[in-house]
Amino acid sequence: MFWEEIAVQLTIIDPYAKKTSMKKSKTAKNPTPYDVESKVESFHWWFVVRRKLLHSILSSVKILKNCAVLEVGCGTGANLRTLGSAGICGIGLDRSVYALTLVKSKENLPLLAGDLNDLPIKTKSVGLIIAMDIFEHLEDDLKGIVESYRVLTEGGILILTVPAFKSLRGVQDVATGHKRRYSRKEVTRKLRQEGFDILKSSYFNFFLFFPILISRRMIHLLGLKIESENEVNFPLINFFLRSIFSLEIYVLKYFSFPIGVSIFCVAQK
Repeated sequence: MFWEEIAVQLTIIDPYAKKTSMKKSKTAKNPTPYDVESKVESFHWWFVVRRKLLHSILSSVKILKNCAVLEVGCGTGANLRTLGSAGICGIGLDRSVYALTLVKSKENLPLLAGDLNDLPIKTKSVGLIIAMDIFEHLEDDLKGIVESYRVLTEGGILILTVPAFKSLRGVQDVATGHKRRYSRKEVTRKLRQEGFDILKSSYFNFFLFFPILISRRMIHLLGLKIESENEVNFPLINFFLRSIFSLEIYVLKYFSFPIGVSIFCVAQK
């Protein structure tokens, strides 16, 4: 049944899309952000709780029956496995072929090389798009929103997360190539501008907002050389941060936070 679902979902691909080789790229001498993410995604507090948030959102929205599901910027594939645990078969899309090879090294999931600003997907063919921390990487995020709207069917859902507040810009933004951080008002305005209705939006990672703000300011003031915050991952600290962050999943079912490290938004075409 699983492979039958994949066969159906692959019909959404634009037949004129360029074919991309899935041969494994040569690994750089120094690990890439994808290598780091692949190594820590199963236990790092940020990735673990963000997947819990995604699972919670999926359980609260009405997804079109038997619709095609696309995760753009799937990275190393952890969110695809979350979709699977929720009974949803999704196709993973990423512009990095190397990232897709890392997914393939773990599981045989349906994957597609492509860019959110020029999706190789047929118009009005997708019922659900997941975009977790993707729009901040785009030079033109409005074009990404337009493309998302184009490929969604009527009533289709877009679930996205983006980093919040320019004042929180730090090492991780530089390491992963973030072009910007957002306010909640800016995100919802851009989505509405392109025709989306907002079903729900909120800041999240609220409880850790001030600790993260202070720690990033200290890193900057002290001139500490840290390649990636994902590598700062001592077991006790990881357990503590994961426990605090996990509390928000229950609170967000009933309330929206006024501030946070990130923003999530559920929008409908």
